[in-house]
Amino acid sequence: MELCGRRNGDTMTRISRGLCVALLLSTTPAHAGDRLEDLALNGQINAAAPIQASLQVVVNAPPAVVWHLLTDINNWPRWQSAIATASIKGPIAPGTTFHWKSGMSITSKIAQVDPGRRFTWTGSAMMAHVIHTWTIQLRPGGGTLLETKESMDGSLLTLVYSSKELEKADQLWLDSLKRTAENQSAPQAKSNE
Repeated sequence: MELCGRRNGDTMTRISRGLCVALLLSTTPAHAGDRLEDLALNGQINAAAPIQASLQVVVNAPPAVVWHLLTDINNWPRWQSAIATASIKGPIAPGTTFHWKSGMSITSKIAQVDPGRRFTWTGSAMMAHVIHTWTIQLRPGGGTLLETKESMDGSLLTLVYSSKELEKADQLWLDSLKRTAENQSAPQAKSNE
């Protein structure tokens, strides 16, 4: 995701990148973060956000494997090609912040942890305020249903990013996590036969 620069391959020509960033930052409400924190603490995204995505995938791996990959933040770049770096220096617990880079530097804060079931964080980068929640459910007969919901809001954000682009990014997360979890579980399944 590159904001204030290129969109769909077309260069922004009417507003310089620096001016765009300044405008976006200066028009973001200061109280937006507090409102989003409250939603995230309850495992909810911002239903009024102009940009949203909700996707799910069935993963042929145990929930514990999916949970470990999702919460092992320092190792996200190993299985998620869109993430260049990721670093957390604390426990997987509400209030812990982590930093990662996926096209831009992002600071996120863990809002909700229900071990093995739900993981929610908030994040901010430039003018975007994000809530990202993940829900893990054991499927009858085995495997895992993994659902992700994400909302993004911020002044003028829809000029440079869309729900469709967010869905594409979240689908990449799901596909990468599914592939990695299933690859890690395949040797276990074969040894149990």
